[in-house]
Amino acid sequence: MKEIYTFAGQNWLIAPAALAVNEARPQSISNQKWQLMLSGVAITDVKGKSSADWLGETLRIRPDQSSPLNHAINTHAIPRPSVSHSVAFQVEQGVPFAAISSIFNQNQSNNSGFSVNVWRPTPYSAGTDAFSGAALATLFTGIDVDVAVRDSDAWLYRVSYHIILLGKIVFIEQPVID
Repeated sequence: MKEIYTFAGQNWLIAPAALAVNEARPQSISNQKWQLMLSGVAITDVKGKSSADWLGETLRIRPDQSSPLNHAINTHAIPRPSVSHSVAFQVEQGVPFAAISSIFNQNQSNNSGFSVNVWRPTPYSAGTDAFSGAALATLFTGIDVDVAVRDSDAWLYRVSYHIILLGKIVFIEQPVID
């Protein structure tokens, strides 16, 4: 597993989710569902090891959620808890996508190759709601992308991603450390 925290670029869009016909309006802005879209290019720097075998690697891509979530909180005057907290996104539905963005092979490309094999949400995290103390699950943490490179002088430099999520903005209690 290779954790990715470096990006060539990131973009986001967050908007209140539309209501279905006859769906009741949320009682407060805190109950509003949101559509969060994250896209960007992750700097992966995965180097192949052999021209005879594929090097497989799982990339854990953790895009910035803080900026869009705080933008929505500030723009729509969503109340924050008085206790120490962090902001998170509780997922109801999600669609991740990843693809090769940049590759390089220094010498002849005999039997070399690059692949993005599969992508999926990183296992969701859990926490405690800072307002109610209730347990929260399905908190978005990123996506895992299985890639492979074949050739000793081949590099998979960048992977692009696009993630669409539907869910709620939540506040997680932070433990006080003395």
